[in-house]
Amino acid sequence: MMYLRCFLLIGALLFKGDSSTHAQSKQVDAVAGGNIILPCMLKTPASKDIQTVEWSKVVEGRKPAIVFLYRHGCETFAMKDPDFEYRSSLIMRELQNGNFSLRISNVKLSDTGTYQCLMIQNNGTKEETEVELVVASLSDPTLSVVSADSSGVTVECEALCWMPAPLMTVLDEDGNRLTDEEPKQEKDPKGCYNTKQNVILNNPVSRVVCRVDQQQRNQSKTVKILLPDFWKDSYVRAICLSVAGATLVCISVFSLYIGLSKKCSRTDEGEQSQTTIKSDQNKKSNSHEMNSLLNQQSVTENTQNSMTEKLNK
Repeated sequence: MMYLRCFLLIGALLFKGDSSTHAQSKQVDAVAGGNIILPCMLKTPASKDIQTVEWSKVVEGRKPAIVFLYRHGCETFAMKDPDFEYRSSLIMRELQNGNFSLRISNVKLSDTGTYQCLMIQNNGTKEETEVELVVASLSDPTLSVVSADSSGVTVECEALCWMPAPLMTVLDEDGNRLTDEEPKQEKDPKGCYNTKQNVILNNPVSRVVCRVDQQQRNQSKTVKILLPDFWKDSYVRAICLSVAGATLVCISVFSLYIGLSKKCSRTDEGEQSQTTIKSDQNKKSNSHEMNSLLNQQSVTENTQNSMTEKLNK
């Protein structure tokens, strides 16, 4: 008799209006910026008797946020979380098949979390599905030459807004790593990671490859850049600059030498001119003195002759 009562009690609980069943939690992976569907299927075929379908997101420390609310054949907007405005909807053509999966467009990193799908039939029967949404983020990396001189070429690989944090590797044309240094990585306000790697190439390479890996999601992106012509142009420019520099130095030294030579020549000419002038002055002085002496001697001789004539007389 006791067993019969227990059986009846269990049967009453199973068919009571507030009964509910829980489906196993599922995980759905998404990429930021894309669209995703969170599955929710009614197990019983009485989809036309569905009174309420409520999609909510579990929020730590407060009530769940209403992502989508469907009542009596229409969407109810009053309680919908503004963050999902115009981004969440049901697949209307699938409702008759008991498919109440939620479609979220333009997925954000902040959408990551646990979602619950609660279906309530008119007779009070409840079915609940729990889905774990994991949103990742990735972008196409860029690879560029940031500087070049006679000592080498510097290339930079950059990957913006990756989540989870990626691994970055820079390789040459033979698949050899060009540096063992860890890339710089920082978290931005969106919650994703920006990764950057600079590599100085001291020897010519024909190609550089940057590979960014997200091992948790088995995602990988690569970018490459060809450098043969660039290295050739770089060395030609370096040689031209070196030759131009050497030529400029030679011209400067030669100009300085010519200037000094002219200055010295002018100094020597001045000294020679002064010497010539002094010599001419000395010659003129000596000639004048000689003429004076001759004149004096002539006067003396005339005087003597005059005296001699007088004595003879």
